[in-house]
Formats: sequence, structure tokens, C-alpha cells
Amino acid sequence: MGAAGSLANCTVECLFHVVDTVNIRAKASDSRQSTSSLVSKIWSKEGIYGFGKGFSACLYGSAACGFIYFSLYKAFKKYFTEVFGHSLDMAFCFMLASFTAELLTLSVQYPYDLIKCRLQSVNYIFKYQNLPHAFRKEIRNNGVKALYEGALPFLLTYTTFVAL
Repeated sequence: MGAAGSLANCTVECLFHVVDTVNIRAKASDSRQSTSSLVSKIWSKEGIYGFGKGFSACLYGSAACGFIYFSLYKAFKKYFTEVFGHSLDMAFCFMLASFTAELLTLSVQYPYDLIKCRLQSVNYIFKYQNLPHAFRKEIRNNGVKALYEGALPFLLTYTTFVAL
């Protein structure tokens, strides 16, 4: 279950990385641009490389997190069904399993997503050379806690979305 989840999650995240890059750049931009003009701007200034920034964080984060989520979901679904199945609706047990699995998964995924977004949009500020350098630099300069700054809204959004 974990391997299939990892493959599925990795495939979707990697296939849509270009779209995510355009989305992140649009959000980080201080000017209003149409999607097509933003794509043209990235292409003309950076070429194909501009669309691939942050891809390693996307690849490794999605592979690990797909495995973690689907493995945990299966285990929690069985556990919550055994514990609450006689007193709660099965749909609630499954929702609780999904929420719990996603919460734990996002504790691993968030640092990857944070680094990925920075690489995609504002690396001129952070000056990361690559994914390992980004993690080392953040932990060395700001501590592990810095990898989770802003995580609460992310966690609330994604755990609720997946659970529902």
C-alpha cells in the first residue's frame, strides 16, 4: 500500500510541478500578469530550468510522503475501526484515520514544501544551492524550528481537505 501510494503521489506531484511553479511565481510576484505572460517570462529569462526549480524537493518529498500517508492511513483505518467501529459510523472512523495520517505526514512534508516554494520563487533571497544545502543552511542558521514556520495554516488546510 505504501509503495503504490508513494508512486501515485510522486507521479502526480512531479507531473504538475511546472503548473505549481507558475502558481507559486504568480503568488510571489509583485505585478499582475496573466498566466501566459508569466510562462513566457519564465521561459525567456530562465528557459526550461526555470520551470524545474525545486523539483528535487518535490520528488523526494512526494515519494516519502506518499509512502508515509498511505501506510499510516491503512493502519489507522484498521485501528480506529477496531476501537470506535461499534460506536461510531465507519465514515467517521475513516475520516479520523485520514486526518491523523495526513497530520503526521505533513510534519514530514512541510519542510520539503517550504524549501520547494523558496527554490521556485524567491531563491535570490535564500541563495540555496540545492536541496541538501537548503536543509543544512536552515538548520544551521535558524534551527529545525525554522523548517516549520507558517506550518499551522498549511496543516489545518490539508488535513481538513484530505479528511473530508
